[in-house]
Amino acid sequence: MKLVSKIIRYKREKGIAQLIKVGFIVLVEVLVEKQHEFRKKVLSTFKKNILIFIFKLIGPPQILTFTSKTNKAILKAFGAHIGKNRILIFPPITLLGTRKYSNLTINDDCTIHGNIFLDLTCRITLEKGVSLGPGVIIMTHNDYNYNSFLKAQLAHTCGTKEVLIKEGSGIKAGALITMGVTIGKDVVVGGGAVVNRDVPDNCFVAGVPARLIKEIGDGNSFNQKENEVKCYGPNR
Repeated sequence: MKLVSKIIRYKREKGIAQLIKVGFIVLVEVLVEKQHEFRKKVLSTFKKNILIFIFKLIGPPQILTFTSKTNKAILKAFGAHIGKNRILIFPPITLLGTRKYSNLTINDDCTIHGNIFLDLTCRITLEKGVSLGPGVIIMTHNDYNYNSFLKAQLAHTCGTKEVLIKEGSGIKAGALITMGVTIGKDVVVGGGAVVNRDVPDNCFVAGVPARLIKEIGDGNSFNQKENEVKCYGPNR
């Protein structure tokens, strides 16, 4: 009986030792992984700070070609109003009209895909949850430069006006938003569309110029919305 008891105790102690050994190995692996993540985070922060320091000396870039987090940090460092929660800003992003970014507001949960062109001559505001597809262009000014004939004939289309895209709207690839346009909540703008008039809430618009295709889940009549979103001629 004593022998059996010793054998059982030995196995139990060996099992506990093995468990401690495995636990120690797992702990070491976790610590190594955390250390790697910490090092990566520190290097990423250092890189962002170095880039911002350089741009403070030479002026901010007009084309952002860095990672989403770095793009966000650079924009914020030079005056853009950036939300605190999930925001993805994929490269490249081209910024026109100013070397300060204070005319740009990007709220929480926005996604900006690559090859975007943002004209910051006047204010651009993206409310919460807005998505800009690849190749979207947003213009806030219009000028015919040295063409005096066009300037005389189309003077009412020149100038600067802000663009507002309201909460939850999605602008698909290659769309153009012209100056002075306000896009309502939960709007979908089709790929390649040219939007030169305000768009009411809960609509799908597409085409050149953009026209109402259908409503998206609200009670307003189709005819009412069609009248609101007809896009003939210059805005206002």
